[in-house]
Amino acid sequence: MVRWANALRALAKEPLVLVELPERYRTQAQDLVGQHIREVETRGKHLLLHLSIGLTILCHAMMYGAWQIGRPGMALRQPARFVRLRLRTNQHEAVFFHGPVVDLLTPEQLATHRRLTALGPDLLKEDFSFDEAHRRVLAAGHREIGDVLLDQQVVAGIGNVFKSEGLFLGHIDPRRQAASVNRQEADGLWQAVRPMLQSATEGQDPVVTLPADLRRTGEHYWVYSRAQRPCFLCGSLVAMVRQGQLERASYFCPNCQA
Repeated sequence: MVRWANALRALAKEPLVLVELPERYRTQAQDLVGQHIREVETRGKHLLLHLSIGLTILCHAMMYGAWQIGRPGMALRQPARFVRLRLRTNQHEAVFFHGPVVDLLTPEQLATHRRLTALGPDLLKEDFSFDEAHRRVLAAGHREIGDVLLDQQVVAGIGNVFKSEGLFLGHIDPRRQAASVNRQEADGLWQAVRPMLQSATEGQDPVVTLPADLRRTGEHYWVYSRAQRPCFLCGSLVAMVRQGQLERASYFCPNCQA
């Protein structure tokens, strides 16, 4: 999400000449023409476009949405029927496909937005609170830590790849109860994940978590998507389990993360 936010900043301060929003905002969309994006912000996996008129466009891609940002009139990478949001200036165009969340919020709605106000500490923010993050992990109780890390109300910003990679580097089995993760382990986990997230925001694609001396042809990760292949550290076979209501995959080394 941060990488998209960085790309969207190209539109900042440029008057909007075309705005397409979901049907329920059709009338308000016309009022946005002539306005400009004042600021682009991320909160966890939410992307906020603060407009000069005082309103904010809130987007969340979840697992399906994707942005395309380029020049006005660019050839779309996906069929037009999948467009959820389109913003065009004289110099740039941004199109949001499939995104399940596109809302136009007043300042009051933004300040009281249920999902935004419930977000946990954001791992990419300079003021990330190690104390509060660990408190929320402990409060998750008997839930498995591999599932808890994807809960944006615990910590904001971790996706499925960095969940598995961070737990491996932190030597934490994803099946452990959250309440069993002590402060030292939690701090080690955050310190492993934050550089990965920062690299992802700087445009490295794909993000590589392996050190150079361990990279093999086509290999980028310690454990992610490497089920039934040898661990780079101990040679044990990497395992995979599905966790949480959405049954998201967690990859781990049963030996290194015992």
